[in-house]
Amino acid sequence: MTRPGRAAIIRGMPTPLTFGSLEEILDFAIARERQAQEIYMAFARATTRQSFSRLLATMADMEKEHERQLSELKGKRAWAPALSGAGGFSVEEPFKQIDFSPDMEYGDFLVLVIQKETEAERLYLRLETLASAAEARRLFRHLAGEEKKHRDWAQERYDSDVRRDN
Repeated sequence: MTRPGRAAIIRGMPTPLTFGSLEEILDFAIARERQAQEIYMAFARATTRQSFSRLLATMADMEKEHERQLSELKGKRAWAPALSGAGGFSVEEPFKQIDFSPDMEYGDFLVLVIQKETEAERLYLRLETLASAAEARRLFRHLAGEEKKHRDWAQERYDSDVRRDN
């Protein structure tokens, strides 16, 4: 896989990625789920809004479950033929450079969530189209739906809390 170091993954990807195997794709997806957990928990600790903090902790738990499901698929080793044409798989859209800070403004954080969840949803939808194994297709479709729910939640919060105030 063509990729920069771990620090660049946490900040976002400035260029498209190319993967040479499903194992590399799963490793990347697992790293993205861990990144989401770290970001949600850092902001949950930094915010003074109790209900928002609890919600972010719940979202971090959901991302942890996504990580577990991806790790389980990877661990089965039946995934070797799970993607058709996995060699040379690339993500068409570059991952956006988004810098996270636990003390960032609420509106900026919601924009970050919207962008990251949109990227994750697109990644899983793309993986679903490549999956030849039914189990892998189901998992990627499920994960895309979960990421869409997260994105929609953040968009609703932005529209009601941030746009309303401006």
